[in-house]
Amino acid sequence: MENFLENTMAYMNWKEIEEAGKKKLPVLFPIAVIEEHGPHLPLASDTIWSNFICKEVKKELAKRGREALIAPPYYYGVNHCTGAFPGSFSLKPETFTQVLYELFENLSGFGFEEVYCFNYHGDPMHIGSIIKAINRANNDLHIKVRFVIEAMDLELNNFKGDEDFLHVFSPQYKPEWFENMEQGEEGLLDIHAGAYETGMQCYMHPELVNTELAKKLESYSLTYEKLGKWMEGGESTVSVVPLGYAGNPKGYEAVANIAKEIIEAQVQAICDGF
Repeated sequence: MENFLENTMAYMNWKEIEEAGKKKLPVLFPIAVIEEHGPHLPLASDTIWSNFICKEVKKELAKRGREALIAPPYYYGVNHCTGAFPGSFSLKPETFTQVLYELFENLSGFGFEEVYCFNYHGDPMHIGSIIKAINRANNDLHIKVRFVIEAMDLELNNFKGDEDFLHVFSPQYKPEWFENMEQGEEGLLDIHAGAYETGMQCYMHPELVNTELAKKLESYSLTYEKLGKWMEGGESTVSVVPLGYAGNPKGYEAVANIAKEIIEAQVQAICDGF
């Protein structure tokens, strides 16, 4: 596995940062958490995902003649839903918002004017805290910060899509990519460390996934009623997902087989908006 900080600002020296700031290069900012992901995935799964996508976007932008930097990955956020599980490090929303704002303040002080936040952690309190920090930075600092979001997730997060703090992308997915998904999971919600996330992690870093265990895990995909319990956090979450995952890990192979195509479609769409 590549060193986590490799190809980010952390491997640059201060003079290189100074020159990049003078050039006003856009900054790609991976944001996520350290959080339980069932017994088969590492705590850093969300952060690994955010960091991976930023690196793919940077490579694609370079192919298009555009330079970009990647900020050191940020990985302490809000874990309201999974906070009862050991390994889920969680900050208070106001703490997270303040820390993130100060990091934007640092980037502004370095001379950067564009920041794109890539978040692969779906906790509503976490996302809400990011948006508060972004709006405060956009109002107070000489900087433009945007939250990168797929169009299909707008309604889920109560966004219209025309907010000036969003960078909305719409990938072109082919229906045939999804033909091999398990039919018994239709109508259920695979939202955390299930088939989708396990399959994507298998593509990005297979050495970090316990696939033998994943194949033996029963489905804990959620109904909408159980989603409500999941959202309550604490012991309510544990009651509906006792092993920490909300989905069907054993269905990961169908996702892993199309992960490359999915990520390429997403990266192309993200870069089209730059």
